[in-house]
Amino acid sequence: MDMKKEQKIKTQEWVVMFDGQIKKSEKEIDADEHHLEVRYQNNQV
Repeated sequence: MDMKKEQKIKTQEWVVMFDGQIKKSEKEIDADEHHLEVRYQNNQV
């Protein structure tokens, strides 16, 4: 019973506005899905 552990990547986005406001967001994305998307984008170049 070897179950593959689902791997997550924690991402952060920081946006600094011209008026000094800072907006921060965090989310977790699936690592395998992200790597597939990056490979696909690299092959499109």
